Amino acid sequence: MGFARADVKMTQLKRKVTKPVRLGLIGCGGIVRINHISVYLALPDSVDVVAVADPVPDNLEYAGNTLEVPPAQRYADYRDMLAKAELDAVSIATPHALHAEHAIQAAEAGVAVISEKPMATSLEEADAILEAVNRNGVPYAIMHNLLFTLPMQEALSQLRTGKLGKPILGRGQCMGMKPADFGGDHANPAMAWRAQKAVGGGCIIDTAYHEIYSVEALMGSPVRYVEARVKTMRFDIDVDDLAILLFEHEDGAVSTISASWCSPAMTAERGRWCEVHTTDGSIRVFHRDEEPFWRYGGEEEGWSSLEIPEPVVKENPGVGGHFGCYAATFEALASGSEMPVDGEKARHNLAIIEAARQATGERRAIGVE
Repeated sequence: MGFARADVKMTQLKRKVTKPVRLGLIGCGGIVRINHISVYLALPDSVDVVAVADPVPDNLEYAGNTLEVPPAQRYADYRDMLAKAELDAVSIATPHALHAEHAIQAAEAGVAVISEKPMATSLEEADAILEAVNRNGVPYAIMHNLLFTLPMQEALSQLRTGKLGKPILGRGQCMGMKPADFGGDHANPAMAWRAQKAVGGGCIIDTAYHEIYSVEALMGSPVRYVEARVKTMRFDIDVDDLAILLFEHEDGAVSTISASWCSPAMTAERGRWCEVHTTDGSIRVFHRDEEPFWRYGGEEEGWSSLEIPEPVVKENPGVGGHFGCYAATFEALASGSEMPVDGEKARHNLAIIEAARQATGERRAIGVE
């Protein structure tokens, strides 16, 4: 059995959007505090956060105050925001299992959808989202933010020139250690939901997810076959804390992903990177490092560290790229062009994850169409 792509055609918003895009937030905790808010504040000509929704009062107050959202436009229930606020788009940043509900309801309200990854927790949910956004004529975009870090943009630019030749092997890694008390009853809600299957937790869908799309982008060829071991090795949780993946790409090249929540020797600085080896060189991108980009240009040139310009916004180094991803998405909304990362790409990444889970259970390669 393989995982086929949804037979849908992505559409654009039926009504014209002008910048700044009028944005409503569905979910104001976690990544919104860490990165999103600073991005919105840095893009005043592109986005105006006019309403916020979150059932947690502290999250609602913090986002509302920081973004200067009027008290009347702060909602405990996102459905009230969709019904009352004048919005062009929403940004969804809630636990994974809520993404589908929130995206579908936003589409039914006629507003564009920008969602944190993953788009959903199953392909059935993903297809329901795509059906809703197309039926209602609204754009859908996903935050594959690591594609928009300055080091990754430089890596992709150099690969596009063809000077390094053809990619033949890719590798990605995100290794680290969750706290000893990590579990579904953890005091930190962001930790607790990630340890629960019912709300879409797990290492592969929360952590390996980023390396999957990053390595696939560096390889320049879609993943078509998946072999994997997705397992729970250390923590007393009902989701995986370890994912080892092997991919064959459409052009025959291969790549691997290693992701772990149970690797105590790995540091945050050196535990997350991706690389591509080509017929004429290599590139490695560190997602959390002061020297984030290395290139090997052959025996004569050797390895070199390339200087990357200072970012416009200083983002959390572990989850960077939101500035570039949001800026491109708001520009696409205003110009009526295709989303930088659309629903089909989001579904493809989810199909790879579901194939990896199936490959683990059946001990065989699973196709991704």
